[in-house]
Amino acid sequence: MFAPRTIAEIKEDIRSRVGKRAPFIHADKKEAEDALAKLDSIEPEPWAAAWSAIGDKWEAKARDEERKGNAQAAKDAFIKAYGYYGIARHPFPNSPGKQRAYDKTREMYLAASKYFEIPLEVVSMPMGGKTVVGNLRLPKKLPAPMIMHWGGIDNWKEERLTFAESFVREGWGCLVIDSPGTGECPMLAGPDAHRVHSAALDYVLKRPEVDTKKIAVVGASFGGYWATKMAHIEAERLRAVVNWGGGVHYFFQPEWQEKSRNAPSYLFDLIEARANLFGKRTFDELCAVMPSLSLVTQGLLDKPCAPMLLVNGKEDKQVPIEDFYLLLEHGDPKAMRLFSGGHMGAIDNIFQTVIQWLHAKLD
Repeated sequence: MFAPRTIAEIKEDIRSRVGKRAPFIHADKKEAEDALAKLDSIEPEPWAAAWSAIGDKWEAKARDEERKGNAQAAKDAFIKAYGYYGIARHPFPNSPGKQRAYDKTREMYLAASKYFEIPLEVVSMPMGGKTVVGNLRLPKKLPAPMIMHWGGIDNWKEERLTFAESFVREGWGCLVIDSPGTGECPMLAGPDAHRVHSAALDYVLKRPEVDTKKIAVVGASFGGYWATKMAHIEAERLRAVVNWGGGVHYFFQPEWQEKSRNAPSYLFDLIEARANLFGKRTFDELCAVMPSLSLVTQGLLDKPCAPMLLVNGKEDKQVPIEDFYLLLEHGDPKAMRLFSGGHMGAIDNIFQTVIQWLHAKLD
C-alpha cells in the first residue's frame, strides 16, 4: 500500500518527465512551470485550463505559420499544441475542459500529420456494425511488414507518435488504434473486447500494401494485456507479439488493485483511469469487473501462442512481475527481458530492445 501523493510530489514528478516521458514528451520546461504555478490541486477543470492555455497558444502559432506557408514551423507548432492538449485531458476526459482538450488533441495531431514525411491515413475498420478508427502509415517500399500498436489506460493513439515514427523508419507499416475503453474505441474493456483488435487484424490482412506473413503486435502497459490475448487468440495470423508492461492474471485481482491503487509511478487518478476503461467510476466497481479479464480464468495460457517478448521494469508497482513469470510457466516458450526501474522500465534503450527483437522475427 502506498499513501496518496501530495500536489507537491506530483509536480516534482511532472518536472522529471518534461521532454522525456509521457504525457510531457513535447512539453517545454518553462511552459510547464507556468502551468504548474496555476495549480494547487489536480481537480479536472483547473488542470485542463492550465495546460489548454498553452495548447491554445501553440495552435494559434501553428495556424499563423500555416498561413505563411512555413510547413516545418507549422508542423512543429501543431505537434506542440497536440502535446499540451494531450496533457490537459490526462489521464482521461472526466470534465468538459478535459473533453475539449481531447478533441483538440485529435484535431492538432491530424493537422500535424499533413506534414509527415510518411503520410498518415485515418482508416475506418468494420466490427459488427461498429467502426474501429485507426491511424495507418505505410513505408515507401511495399509490401511491408505491419506493426499493430496500442497503448494503455491513458496513452492513446495520438500519444504513440514517437513509437509510430520509429516503426516506419525501420521500413515497417504501422497501425495505431485505441485500446478498449479509451479514445475512439467503440467498445469498453471486457472479456470479449479483443474483437476490436481482431477486427483491425482482419482489415490489415486485406490491404495489398501489407506483407500478410509479417504482422506483429506491440502493446504497451494495459495494452500489453490485449497484445498477450491476441498472441493466443490469433496465434496463426501473427508473426510476433510484444507485451511491454501488461498484466494477465494477478494484476486483475482485487488484492493487487488495493496494493497498487496509489502506485507512486502514476501521476494521479490511477484507479479512476482503470475504472474508466469499463465505464465504471469507483474502486469497488473496478474490483467487481477486473477479474473477468484474467487469461487464467479464460483458459488461454496453455494454448498455442505467437512468438512473444515480455518487457518491463523489474521494480514495477503498477503491474505485478509475477504475471510475467506466470506467462513463462505456461504454454509455448517466450522471451523475457527485465530492466531496472518501475512500470515500463527506466532505461533509454528499452525500445531499441523491442525493435531489435522485432527485426529478428520479421526480417
